[in-house]
Amino acid sequence: MTDKLELKVNVINQLRLLRQSTFKDIFCFLDEDIQNAQRAKASKVMITTDFWDKTITIENNGQILTNPQSLFSIADSGWDEDVKNTENPFGMGFFSNITISNFIEIYSGNLHITFDVNKMINTNNTEILIEEVDNYYDGFKLVLNNIDFNFIYEFKIKERVEMLGKYVQNLDVYYNDELQEKKDLLEGDGSPFQIQIEEDNFKGWLSLGDNYSYGDNINIFYKGRLVCKLEDSNYLKGDIHVNDKTLNLTAPDRKDIIRDIKCKIFKETVREYAKMLCEDSLLNGDENEIRNYSNAISFYIDRTKLKNKLKFITFKGRNEKDIKYLKDIALAKSKNKNISSFKNYQLFLNEENNKQSESQIEEVVIKAEVINEVPQAKGIVEHESSSSYRASHTEIPEIKKEETEEQNGEIIIKGDEPVFWLSFDEISQFEFRLNMVRHYNLKVIVARNKIEVGILQLMKETDNVLHISELTESVSLTGYLNNTEAKGTEQRALMIFELISRIIGFNHNIFVIGDLMVTKIVEVKSLAIKNEIIESGITVLRGHSVEKVYIDRSIIDLGGLEGNNDTKLTLLDYKFILTNIYNIIDQAYLLTKDKKKEELMQEVLITLGQGMI
Repeated sequence: MTDKLELKVNVINQLRLLRQSTFKDIFCFLDEDIQNAQRAKASKVMITTDFWDKTITIENNGQILTNPQSLFSIADSGWDEDVKNTENPFGMGFFSNITISNFIEIYSGNLHITFDVNKMINTNNTEILIEEVDNYYDGFKLVLNNIDFNFIYEFKIKERVEMLGKYVQNLDVYYNDELQEKKDLLEGDGSPFQIQIEEDNFKGWLSLGDNYSYGDNINIFYKGRLVCKLEDSNYLKGDIHVNDKTLNLTAPDRKDIIRDIKCKIFKETVREYAKMLCEDSLLNGDENEIRNYSNAISFYIDRTKLKNKLKFITFKGRNEKDIKYLKDIALAKSKNKNISSFKNYQLFLNEENNKQSESQIEEVVIKAEVINEVPQAKGIVEHESSSSYRASHTEIPEIKKEETEEQNGEIIIKGDEPVFWLSFDEISQFEFRLNMVRHYNLKVIVARNKIEVGILQLMKETDNVLHISELTESVSLTGYLNNTEAKGTEQRALMIFELISRIIGFNHNIFVIGDLMVTKIVEVKSLAIKNEIIESGITVLRGHSVEKVYIDRSIIDLGGLEGNNDTKLTLLDYKFILTNIYNIIDQAYLLTKDKKKEELMQEVLITLGQGMI
């Protein structure tokens, strides 16, 4: 028996538009047909391509078609109330098939329906041929004819079916008789840092992208179908499966998200998951992996909250082995520029056949001082673990190439006791400051990555944690010259000194004799330290602004010198000059600008030798 179905006016007038522009994704017909199979309560769908016959056949074992009119109506989807209530079907998905096929056949129950799209558009004939056939088809079979496989590539069809088969739940998907593998919706991609998402209306997984993956890489799925990538999800990747309660999607193809309050709430929820993931990654992740994913972690963490949770690696100035360990790192980095972490350094030692039997690394938690802490807890160092060189002896396993371990400890920082820090990459640059760390018995933190660097920078004002570049000594010398009145032989010595001053180019006596006391003031502002020390070993000071050299009388050998005012030099005067010549030249050199010591010596000796007085 043959019957005819006339399309409703609201469809025929839109066929051209639907065919040309409504569906942006040329392969969306696969998504729509599989979704129709879900709605028909099918348990499997089979997709078969035939290159030579130019056909794509899509079959499912769901409910048979009882109302052909509803299939070709945009306004009436034809689904039962259960489907309408749970899936909000559009009723337009079937027409996605006309984007690739101009002649469509349908087999369902005893019905055979033919839909000649070209004829309908060209003739405005709205009749569709429906035949009742003897062969009963238990389900729904769709044959798309006249497929241009030079435009609709088979490998692209295969890729889309594989993805649909992987994510569509409660429905087995076959492509050319091959069952497509399912994937657990919570299964990630094997990234070192990832988290599962299980909410009432959506679930999936997130992982961090490495330092070079800034773009949006979170896939949003609806009923196993890829909708789009989630905007504003920088440095993240993953799959999230949503339903109608989670997001509103664009009609008719569901290939984008409507930017409304649902979308805003959803993005905020995803961001909270990202924050949890990044915080856990930073606190518990592998040192080298954290460096590789530091951009992502930095993007989402709250540094002010994490500073009291993060474990830092610290070294103590009072321990010679700690300082030596850091200096050895600086030396190793000069040999191997690829050493970028403590683990790299330990592996370098292994490769150099210098395996360590003990670890110099201690991890500490930096805590701001809490006002209501018990008094005995303030400012003390608590180490729950210990290195093998400490009093509480604990052997550390030999460091292996596959596994390096750090230790846990805790230190409470008081605001008036600064702790200094530097990054691992700066150890060579600031190696010379380690001597000050040792001298002043300081604690120094080595930041392993730029995340720790950022957190430590924030702690300058709140916790008195300073960069090691601020650990500087300001040294000043002050001289006090007393008893400058010369008598006897000293007066004769000053007359000779004035003669030598003029020989080397000065118009006055540059030498002053007296009892010299020099004090050295060492100030370290970052530590609020200012010490004044008497330097008994300093016997000469230069007064550059007045062109004077102040000499402690204890270093002048006056032996044999006569105390007279005769302007002619005697043999005893020459003997005095030759006895003290090196000291005289050294002291005069302090004020000369362009002459070398050898040149000054030559001028003095030649002038005296020639008798040019």
